[in-house]
Amino acid sequence: MKKFHFAPKYFNKMSLDDDSFKLRISIMETPSIEVSEEDYSLRIETRHEDKRLIHREYALEHHSRQEKHNYPHLQFKFHTEEIGSFWIRLDFENSDEYDRAIKGFIYKIKGVLLDLERLRKGIANEIMVIKEVDKLKAEGNFLTEKIAESIGKSQIEFKDSGNTKQTCANLQNNPLLLEFLGKSNVTKIVKSCSMH
Repeated sequence: MKKFHFAPKYFNKMSLDDDSFKLRISIMETPSIEVSEEDYSLRIETRHEDKRLIHREYALEHHSRQEKHNYPHLQFKFHTEEIGSFWIRLDFENSDEYDRAIKGFIYKIKGVLLDLERLRKGIANEIMVIKEVDKLKAEGNFLTEKIAESIGKSQIEFKDSGNTKQTCANLQNNPLLLEFLGKSNVTKIVKSCSMH
């Protein structure tokens, strides 16, 4: 059995609230023993002001007792950027692949924090154990490959399917999602939107 609990190794702190920079970051991990036995969640939520309020959530989760998303998935909620919420189903062969995907997600969180350094320097080092996170580059690439597999199986779900084409176009214009998902993966998403 493999224990999924990564916060103590990769994070110095789980939250930052800085009123002087109008910035809030919250990281939450719900550990589990095994992907097939218990729920797991790792989530980062950011809020900041950049001409207007920007509120985003990124999550890697598995809810075994939830009807809608009872499989491992990535969840993105870009509340204030005309993208909204979407889910990407991830299929894993075994617990080792799930372990690698979680570590890949942690590696990608570093990019989210580095982007916020334009508002306040030193955030990434303050929140993450960068020396350990930098060792996860291969896992970040693995997660990008898993995202590509998922898109190939057309397993992306948008919360508001009213104007999916416009939402997909907005994905292409969001540098954080381009980096997080991989530019070629975003291109595939946009292409699949235009076919539906």
